[in-house]
Amino acid sequence: MQTTILSGDRHSAQLSTAELNQIIDLDRYPLDQLDSPKGKALVAQCQHDLNTQAASALQNFIRPEAVKRLTVEAETLIPSSYRFVGKPRQTYPDADPAAELDPIAKSVRGMKHANSNNQVLNYQIPNNSDLRVMFLWPQLCEFVRRVRRVETLYPSQCPHLGLTMKAAFEGDNDGWHYDPNDGVVTLLLQSPDEGGEFEYAPNIRDKTDENYEGVRRLFENPDKVGLRVNQGPGTLTFFNGRNSMHRVRQVGETRKPRIVGIFSFDQRPDQIFGENYIRMIHELPKGAPT
Repeated sequence: MQTTILSGDRHSAQLSTAELNQIIDLDRYPLDQLDSPKGKALVAQCQHDLNTQAASALQNFIRPEAVKRLTVEAETLIPSSYRFVGKPRQTYPDADPAAELDPIAKSVRGMKHANSNNQVLNYQIPNNSDLRVMFLWPQLCEFVRRVRRVETLYPSQCPHLGLTMKAAFEGDNDGWHYDPNDGVVTLLLQSPDEGGEFEYAPNIRDKTDENYEGVRRLFENPDKVGLRVNQGPGTLTFFNGRNSMHRVRQVGETRKPRIVGIFSFDQRPDQIFGENYIRMIHELPKGAPT
C-alpha cells in the first residue's frame, strides 16, 4: 500500500488542505479554521482537559487510512531504530539534599523503574512521511500554541529528537518519570494486544511540595491511585508531564508493538537537545528485540 500522501518529489508546503484532510480529520478537528466557533470550542476543550486532568486526548485525530500508512512506515523503520534496554529510568535526575533527611523521600527517590523500548530518530523518518507533513504543517503548531497559551511556538529544530517514533514490544515499558516541561504531544499509531496503557497521576507535585508520600502510594498501588488515558490508534494527546508522574505500563503478550509518534515544539525557534544525550542514543544497539 501507499505509505505517504506526498510523493517523493513534493514537500509539505505544497500540500493542499484537501490533501491534509486525508491525514488529519479536519471535519471533526478544524485546525484549518481555529477562529471559527468550532475551532475555538476545540481549543477551549483541550485547555479545560489539561487544567482539570493534566491530559487531553483527541480520539481519531488522524483518519484510519493514515493510521495504516504510518504503522506500515514505522514497521519498515524499526530495524534501524535504537534499542533502550537494561538501564532503569532515573525518575529523579536532580539532587534534593532535603530528601536525605526524610526516609519516605529517600526511599521513593531510590526506587528503580525498568525502561525499555525502541526509538526512531528524526533524521531516520522520511521527508515525505505523513508524520513529518503533520509536524511541519503550520496549523498544527498554531493549534498547539493556542492550547498551550504561549505567545510563540515552533517545531523543534533538533535533527535527532524534534520528531520521533517509539515502539514498545512484549515486556517493554516506559518507567515512572516526570517530563522536563509541559510540552509533550503524542500520536498513538498502534496499540499492543495487551498492556501498554499510558498511566499517570495528575499534578501529584507542585513547585513547593514534591509530595513524596503521594508518589509512594502511586508506586505501591497504581491501579488505585493512577489514571489511564483512553487512547486508541489515531489519538493525539496533550499532556502536562512536568508535575504529573507518569509511565507506559508493561506491554503484555502481543503480536504487535505499541507504536507512538512524538512531536516536540518549543517557544524558541532554534531549540535542539543536548549532545551528550544524543551520543548516548547512538551508542545503543539497533533493531527490534530478538
